[in-house]
Amino acid sequence: MPHSRFLRFFLLPLLVLSASGSALSANQLSGHPSPYLALHGEDPVDWQTWQDEIFTQAKAENRLILVSIGYFSCHWCHVMQRESYRDQAIAGLLNRSYIAVKVDRELDPDLDRRLISFVEKIRGSAGWPLNVFLTPDGYPVTGFTYLPPATFANVLQQLEGEWSNKHKEISASAQEFFLTQMQDFENQAFLAPEIPSKKLADAFVSQAMLAADEMLGGFGNTTKFPNVPQLDALLGLISRDREIDKDVVDFVQLTLHAMAANNLLDHVNDGFFRYTTDPDWQTPHYEKMLYDNAQLALIYLKAHRLWPDKGYAAIATRTLDFVEAYLKHPEGGYMSSLSAVDRDDKEGGAYLWTREQLASRLTTDEVEYLAAQGQFDANTAEFLIAALHGPAASGDSGRNGRILAKLRQRDSRSMPADNKRLAGWNAMMLDALVLAADIDKRFAKPADALYHNMKNEFYRQGELIRFAGNADVADAVLEDYAQVAHAFLNYGKRFDNKPAIEIARHLTENAHSLFLKNDRWHQKSRSLIPIAPGKWIIPDLVFYSPMTLWLRVAVTVPGLNPEIRQSARQMLQRANREMLDSPYFYGSYIMLRVDQQDS
Repeated sequence: MPHSRFLRFFLLPLLVLSASGSALSANQLSGHPSPYLALHGEDPVDWQTWQDEIFTQAKAENRLILVSIGYFSCHWCHVMQRESYRDQAIAGLLNRSYIAVKVDRELDPDLDRRLISFVEKIRGSAGWPLNVFLTPDGYPVTGFTYLPPATFANVLQQLEGEWSNKHKEISASAQEFFLTQMQDFENQAFLAPEIPSKKLADAFVSQAMLAADEMLGGFGNTTKFPNVPQLDALLGLISRDREIDKDVVDFVQLTLHAMAANNLLDHVNDGFFRYTTDPDWQTPHYEKMLYDNAQLALIYLKAHRLWPDKGYAAIATRTLDFVEAYLKHPEGGYMSSLSAVDRDDKEGGAYLWTREQLASRLTTDEVEYLAAQGQFDANTAEFLIAALHGPAASGDSGRNGRILAKLRQRDSRSMPADNKRLAGWNAMMLDALVLAADIDKRFAKPADALYHNMKNEFYRQGELIRFAGNADVADAVLEDYAQVAHAFLNYGKRFDNKPAIEIARHLTENAHSLFLKNDRWHQKSRSLIPIAPGKWIIPDLVFYSPMTLWLRVAVTVPGLNPEIRQSARQMLQRANREMLDSPYFYGSYIMLRVDQQDS
């Protein structure tokens, strides 16, 4: 049966079924250490956690498994919870016929990435909340993102009937689709030492500039994300070749200006939002992530090295100060994110202003001054405050500063925080603090404090804990090992800390043992579902490729096992069809090849 055959339940008439299954266990999420999972602890759905037992139960009871993945700061995750997962009728459908599993994508990024890939394959795009149905053997059947409650209930009823009548055919089709369509054939690779690194770099620049919005900055012409790995690769190439095409320089500077001048940046409280929903950088998606702010601070610090008169250092340091003020964990280290919705369930509640709210904090003259500056107009009910300081600000700087001080008196801490401390994300912050200490000595102290906190909270005799204080809740993945090793090596070199460098070496060797299997990289050492063979080369996504970070450490860290060092050097000769066709997604690896060829 073709894969599209068992997707047809979306188009079938509503089925009213009398069959009912045995009762499942009660909701397991109450009091879970993940704030996102704990939010679902009072749902009437009998949520379970991702564990071996769900497959034993699914096989015994012949049930499909619904894996619902989200994260704490996701607006539409909250909406679907409110509309569907707290609805008694929908919960009854789920509890009767499915094993319902809730997953925090930030605790299991490998599972999230695999199921995202599946939904992208069958739908063309994917996002969160992500809802995927698996067979009892772990093969994905179908999936989708947010659905309105009536549509979701219809899907559940129709799929219940399909599975009840044709579960053998559906299982076989799901397995066939996985084996024929989900094996990452584009990542089949070869050794290509003869391909000049400069040729790869030129191809990367060409493709990046094809995707570049040279009018508004950023990549693409719909939503706008920071795309840090691509910007960093362009910065690296600019720093190496001052004769590079001026259009590349202009584009990078335009993008850096656009991100800081428009509404990707919170101009009152500081800190970058995750992305904007429009190409003009005006309408943000209001969650603020630790990893975005750490990576963007790093990018602006690197840009400052190239162009010290552009104000980039001030943007970077304000961003780091925001993280310190809003995401610092009381036990040390940094929390994961601020939610997109406030405590009253209003998206962007702490950031949007009305004229009445302005009038309650500012004088009439100050409100009129902001209006004259174009901050709002008579037809705008709610609005974000535009830049009042920094390179993008207009008007009188002294007056702007006084107004900004008054605006900051509004409590913006009504955006709840996800207090998880994650190893890899804290490592990104450590990398940024280490670089920041070169331009402002006050960042040396928080860098030192973060290093020691990470060593105590995340490191245990050569192995990593992903979720501080909760080693049994989430497995550390390749990106944790690569990011922490990279940050510890940088910290150790900058502050002459030999134990940090030694830990970086241990983590690099252990990552090679844990995640490289049959010469291919896996993000996780063990999976509960069938997986593809692994990746010969890992591309950049939201983060830098963990393979590239691992390689950067492996080719330089002192005392590394010689066989692992040789393995790393051989990896630098790898290529695959996807990289040659789409170098845009391999910027960090290509830049490493360029660096190593010239060293």
